[in-house]
Amino acid sequence: MRLLPLLFLLLLLPALPGRAAPAPAAGEPALAAALRQGGLVVFLRHTETGPAHPDSATAVPGDCATQRNLNAEGRAQAEAIGAAFRALGVPVGAVLASPFCRTVETAALAFGRALPEPALSLPRHLDPAAHAAMGQALRGLVAAAHGAPGVTVLVGHSYHLIAAGGPRPDPQGAAAVLRPRADGGFETLALLAPADWAGLAPTRIAETAR
Repeated sequence: MRLLPLLFLLLLLPALPGRAAPAPAAGEPALAAALRQGGLVVFLRHTETGPAHPDSATAVPGDCATQRNLNAEGRAQAEAIGAAFRALGVPVGAVLASPFCRTVETAALAFGRALPEPALSLPRHLDPAAHAAMGQALRGLVAAAHGAPGVTVLVGHSYHLIAAGGPRPDPQGAAAVLRPRADGGFETLALLAPADWAGLAPTRIAETAR
């Protein structure tokens, strides 16, 4: 299956201009209010593909037929996540995605755009050195988002977030809401399963500095 022609057309769509976040409504969940105010990073693991067998050693860049791709459930999850962002009034800023087909498609279906980011890609071999490099790369992207307008979305793979000291983003489609710190670190505010966005009922975890 080759998805790239459609995906790259979506990637060429211009970013929508930013807009001011509405004021929090009375009684609104704290996480929803924080997202609406912007200044956060959402690390989104690609949505459902079926069994999560590794494919980085055999994947050919740009050829979706050599990669694990989203299934029907994963495509529906991505669309639902994007709809929830819009319903919540989250001001989406930059959307960066691993160049793998499943991450680009997740971003395109959810947000209508994405900028392929090699730092979010998977290495050919997942050894300790590669693990450390993925963690450093993600910490750098989160740090670069400090002070950026809106909410920065990073669509990637579970390895990056784990290597950076964040929570394990399970299941596929899970998202971690991160607050960048001025010192280059970050705090994890919440971990959400794909279905949590609709009702914004996240599994809360301690705001621990990473």
